[in-house]
Amino acid sequence: MLETQNAILERQASIEETQNAMLESIASLQERQNSMLETQNAILEELREMRRDISALHGMFRQQHQDFGRFRGNYAHDAARNDRGEIARLFARLRGMRGHLRIRALDSEELSDMLDERYEDVLALNLRDRAWETFYVADLIAEVTERRTSAPGFYIAVEASYTGGDEDMLRATDHAKILRAATGLDAYPVVAGVRIGPSLRGKTLKDASHLFYTSGEDDALWYQLVEDDLEPLDLA
Repeated sequence: MLETQNAILERQASIEETQNAMLESIASLQERQNSMLETQNAILEELREMRRDISALHGMFRQQHQDFGRFRGNYAHDAARNDRGEIARLFARLRGMRGHLRIRALDSEELSDMLDERYEDVLALNLRDRAWETFYVADLIAEVTERRTSAPGFYIAVEASYTGGDEDMLRATDHAKILRAATGLDAYPVVAGVRIGPSLRGKTLKDASHLFYTSGEDDALWYQLVEDDLEPLDLA
């Protein structure tokens, strides 16, 4: 019985050693797991920081893109107004006007007064509602007359964008229709830009004589703005 009891005690001691070894192994595994979790958390935090940085960069890029878009739009608007003399002369020559031209840009108040005089005639055009809004804030509407003559003049309705699109075309043609109805004079729609957008290809006319002689009411002249003006000055 003593031998059996000793054998049992030895087995118990062996089992305890095995259990202790297993506990140590489990503890080691837990330490490794904790270390892995800490590494994973560190990686996740780095990923979150990267996402925040990328989001900030996207925001900066969007802002720069918007700023550049506004800059390009302002450039096209200013360039078209600066070239209003050349645009007017394209049609003045076709009308036989050989003298010096007087080109007067109309402001929103003058345009409003113009509509009041023949409001019913303009209303009968059944234009889209937006035309009434954009007419007062057109990029350029100018009255063109020949100096020192009583001959009737004409109007140019210019819409300018860096890349001309359908909305520019609609605005220019809408404004020209309003001008014809309100004044009884000829009005020529013009889309001015550096590039022709895909939606306008085949719709706009590049030749003023074509627009003057054969075009319909929904056609407009394409006037090319010079992109070189966007380049910085060479001061070397």
